[in-house]
Amino acid sequence: MLSVLLLCAFAVSAKLAIEPVYEPIHRIDTKKKVVALTFDDGPDAKYTPLILELLHRNKVPATFFVLGSQAEKYPKVMDWIKKAGHEIGNHGYYHYDLHKLTEQEIYDEIKRAEKSILKTTGILPQYYRPPGGVMTPDVMSAVQSSGYDIIHWSVDPRDWSLKRSASVITNSVKENLTSGDIVLFHDGGQNQRQTLSALQGLITDLKKKGYKFVTVSQLLDAAS
Repeated sequence: MLSVLLLCAFAVSAKLAIEPVYEPIHRIDTKKKVVALTFDDGPDAKYTPLILELLHRNKVPATFFVLGSQAEKYPKVMDWIKKAGHEIGNHGYYHYDLHKLTEQEIYDEIKRAEKSILKTTGILPQYYRPPGGVMTPDVMSAVQSSGYDIIHWSVDPRDWSLKRSASVITNSVKENLTSGDIVLFHDGGQNQRQTLSALQGLITDLKKKGYKFVTVSQLLDAAS
């Protein structure tokens, strides 16, 4: 009996060693003054190009978590994101409430978006951000099966809300930002005008404070 129990315990511990807990990445711990700006729900025909122009003027790289449905609508904007040297992540095909989807449906969403991104840019993303940051066992299993790392965020100025002005968005980031943070913005949605207005002042202020802007991949490299 004892040998059977020991064997079972060994099997469980071995399985845990092989299958680590699958957790999202919110930020990194680092003394380097680096920060990653990320943009969700695009590309948008009007505001993504304006944000790309602003980032280009300021020589700031960013990571865009795009929706597959939007990528197919605006392939030229996708090509612009790629050629500008920004990183592209997977945000699913549609902005569904993942609580209402099965594991298979979530997996299909991820893979459909992957095909759209690959078709429009030739890039196979390595990072996935679930809409709304939803984390359930089905989401974790689907993402793990699809081969992605999950990227969340550590600073959220809630720029998607129509109640948030540019100054409120700016101050929210400045008051909460520390080295190694991932900031969540939106280039798709309903309040992009305020996001765009907030970005220039925020970038200027953070540069004066010695911050360097990096992509998510570059941020993770800084942790090693």
